Amino acid sequence: MKAVLISEYVTDPGALRPTEVPVPPLHPDRPILVRITHCSPQHADILHAQGKHQNNNPKRGWCHPPFILGYDFAGIVEFVLPNRSIENLQINDRVFGAAIGAFAEYIAVKPETIRKLPEGLSNEAACAMAGQAVSYAAVVHVAKVQPEDVVLVSGASGGLGSVCCMAAKALGARVIALTGDQEKAEMMRRDMDVDSVVLVDDGGKWIDGVLEYTNGVGVDVVLDNTGMVNDAIRCLAYMGRIVVLGFAARKGVMESVKMNKLLLKSATVSGYRFGESGRRSPQTLEAVWEGYLELLRSGQLKPLLYGKYDGLEDMGRALGDLAARKVYGKIVVKVARSQRGAKL
Repeated sequence: MKAVLISEYVTDPGALRPTEVPVPPLHPDRPILVRITHCSPQHADILHAQGKHQNNNPKRGWCHPPFILGYDFAGIVEFVLPNRSIENLQINDRVFGAAIGAFAEYIAVKPETIRKLPEGLSNEAACAMAGQAVSYAAVVHVAKVQPEDVVLVSGASGGLGSVCCMAAKALGARVIALTGDQEKAEMMRRDMDVDSVVLVDDGGKWIDGVLEYTNGVGVDVVLDNTGMVNDAIRCLAYMGRIVVLGFAARKGVMESVKMNKLLLKSATVSGYRFGESGRRSPQTLEAVWEGYLELLRSGQLKPLLYGKYDGLEDMGRALGDLAARKVYGKIVVKVARSQRGAKL
């Protein structure tokens, strides 16, 4: 099969191209083979490819070359290991999920890493939303956003940020969306149901705009997926709360937080690691997915799709566009495949 293999860390993910590798074998821990129809790159994939992600840590990480890049995907169940009964899942079911190795024509997965597609949702749309349940969970279960809250979202034009905005609006909150690009700001004003779009500048004047919007009080909640906790504190109301989701680091570097500023605001900062939280609390994870899928079915959450990328050969271009901060919404790559089944 074709796959984007990281045999060694790279400097420029935009130069990556697919190669031929064996179809991943099935075993009791990963008994399901999915034929991937679509996959979606994110900034964490760039850091993985460069060896800059916390998962690449030589001592505590688990993602080391050689490995197949990618997380988010949608596809069709091709094969299930004999003598394994997977509840509510059959061959030819359409599924979406997140697991390392998604930039490939096939992936072997654990049952808990995939979900059946809701009726009426395309594989492309599901792929774009596969990794965004973390945004819904951060808004609803961690930040516990209320209808009267004012919510500030960093990186609001991206995949995680845009869903944070949509989820907060679905709860009745007022939403201030941040972006660092003028063109994206105009598109967000046109396409996104938010209350204010603020263009972030290097001098920090944008913070004055946020405070002016709140009559000097500050925002109740900040959802940070870019690494801006210190700036978030300046925007925060007394006893406000900040939730850090995803790998919120600028160019792979985590910021140092000024703890005295947290004390002065009586602020709460919560980090949210979706995968680990789900492993530790399966019941909460099921509640997250139930609520997330309901908003997808109702249309209150929907993907913002950027550009056209056809085949794994386009993955380098997709990653390059992400790295250059060109992307508004989510990239989804249609995965080229032959019509014959996998050789197991």
